[in-house]
Amino acid sequence: MNLNSEQEKRSLKDSLRNTENLQETLECLEQILINRTPFALYVATADRSDCTWIFNADLIYGMLGGKNKFDNISDSLFTTEEERATGIIFFIFKKVGPLYSIRVDVEIIDEIINELYDEL
Repeated sequence: MNLNSEQEKRSLKDSLRNTENLQETLECLEQILINRTPFALYVATADRSDCTWIFNADLIYGMLGGKNKFDNISDSLFTTEEERATGIIFFIFKKVGPLYSIRVDVEIIDEIINELYDEL
């Protein structure tokens, strides 16, 4: 799945804006841009009232079942070297329901970071 529409970008930005410590969240996103590591949202309840952002790649690999599983997902989302160089994977883990892996271009993350910094 790709994160392409303005509505999808706005939803991601709004979700990030609602974190407890926006400054810390933005710093984590900057590290994701630098290192091209995945990030995730863990939805712990069916009503979506309990959610946690995950910016630790090793934790994400573990939640997926290992680095090999991540590599398989990455290979399926990014089919060229250029895509791998400019793409980041955003996962949505749900305690109840399926796992989603979403391809996000670095430009989108950069745009969201800049917009959120402007709001601080």
